[in-house]
Amino acid sequence: MKNANACVGLAILCWMSMASAQVTGSGTKYVVPVWTGPSALGNSAIVSAGGNVGIGTGNQAPHAKLEVDTAATTGIGISANATATTGSPSAIFASTSAPQGAAITAVASSNTGNQVAIAATTNSPTGTAIFAHSATTTGPSNAITAVTDGEGGAVANFTATNSSSNASGGIYVVTAGPYAIPGTFISQGFGNLLLGQVGSTLTDVFRVDGTGKGFFDGGTQTGGADFAESVAIARGTDRHEPGDLLIVDTTARRQLKLATEPYSTLVAGIYSTKPGVLATPHKMGESAVNEIPLAIVGIVPCKVSAENGAIQPGDLLVSSSTLGHAMKGTDRSKMLGAVVGKALEPLTEGKGVIQVLVTLQ
Repeated sequence: MKNANACVGLAILCWMSMASAQVTGSGTKYVVPVWTGPSALGNSAIVSAGGNVGIGTGNQAPHAKLEVDTAATTGIGISANATATTGSPSAIFASTSAPQGAAITAVASSNTGNQVAIAATTNSPTGTAIFAHSATTTGPSNAITAVTDGEGGAVANFTATNSSSNASGGIYVVTAGPYAIPGTFISQGFGNLLLGQVGSTLTDVFRVDGTGKGFFDGGTQTGGADFAESVAIARGTDRHEPGDLLIVDTTARRQLKLATEPYSTLVAGIYSTKPGVLATPHKMGESAVNEIPLAIVGIVPCKVSAENGAIQPGDLLVSSSTLGHAMKGTDRSKMLGAVVGKALEPLTEGKGVIQVLVTLQ
């Protein structure tokens, strides 16, 4: 009897001890609790439901494996810092292996303000602001897809602040696939496709508008040497190649053929070797069948013949009796409308190719 009473007393003491340490407070379903005091619990900002985790979503179940919401007018929703001073750490690493997956999708959904979907900054001379890798080898996979619906918003803002002599780029794109496109710019409104600004005042220096027209305040420089027009060439047994002297084909519309006689006033220009600018009446997606680039302004190689005497720099050139070749013009009465350009190099005898300044007259 004494042992039984002792057991009952011990049980009462244990219950009283547990009661005195009982945790108080209340919570909400799916909301991860947080200690609000030494023995009290309350709701945290973290929600766990359906295998997803949300921060700042309130009582709403998160829509992604990790969803972070903030209603603050300033501040940062997610901050990732790689604080190591050596090695090659990544603050954020995103990867997708799905054929149509996106490693990162960023949407700036406000309809007002100067919002930015993704802002990335690197201060390292060899650093990378954003590195995204889509590892799939099939399907139209995107390493980064960014969309902004805001007025004045930037889909992506990349800033490289390194001021040393080392090359520093805001965006560095490498493609390895045989049909890969380093960059595609789509404007579904009436705005510019591209806009280039320089200096602290963000002075506009170039832009490409929604029609594809380019505007460059400092001019343009190309690796070619002339302005050429894409023109059809007459079909036949004659072989056509860069440097040929061409005349207007009177048997067809907007078509050329090789020059065949001296002092022809039908002279049109020279088959361009490497045009700096090629104009065409066709749209970008249309194919130019049986057309060649006709140099009508600039400096190009031209086939010439010394049949009318040795050619010296500065000589006016006209068509010759040698197929597709020019010669020095000497009969002033026949040269009006027959001059194709001026020789910039000499040819003492025979036939050859020299540099010619195309100046039709």
